[in-house]
Amino acid sequence: MAMFSLFYIDMKPKLFLTILTFVLFIGISNASATTVYETTGWITGSEGQGFTFDFTADQAPYTYQATLTDLSDHDSGFGFDLLFLEISSSTEMLGSTSEPGIITFLVQAGRKYFANVFGTGGGENNAGVYGVEVTTAPIPGAIWLLGSGIAGLGYLKRRKLFSA
Repeated sequence: MAMFSLFYIDMKPKLFLTILTFVLFIGISNASATTVYETTGWITGSEGQGFTFDFTADQAPYTYQATLTDLSDHDSGFGFDLLFLEISSSTEMLGSTSEPGIITFLVQAGRKYFANVFGTGGGENNAGVYGVEVTTAPIPGAIWLLGSGIAGLGYLKRRKLFSA
């Protein structure tokens, strides 16, 4: 912390603002999700089918999102009467959705998790296509903004202490 604070003592305000702007720009532009697992598949029949896919949590940050998507061409008579996604570990359920949507959940590094998809075909053809994508949840730009605000307050405090 002392080294970090010394960085602000001799810095000119314009240089500080330039560096702060650069950090904000890089931080916000790098706030993107990384795909951990992705698959698509067919569900046919009115009696229902279920599939289980596993993935390992090996990418930080350890807040993940699972997205269930109905990829069916409804105009051509495809779709679902029921579409369900559950995310679980070997010991607990972490979240579920009974329609296309997003589940946000916390994981532990190195553990195996399961995406369980269940559905019944619908439409004229009694079949549908689904998509499942598991991604890391990006750090929002607000976190970078909060951090830069705290750094700016630290700069102002140092400036005030050493100018007196």
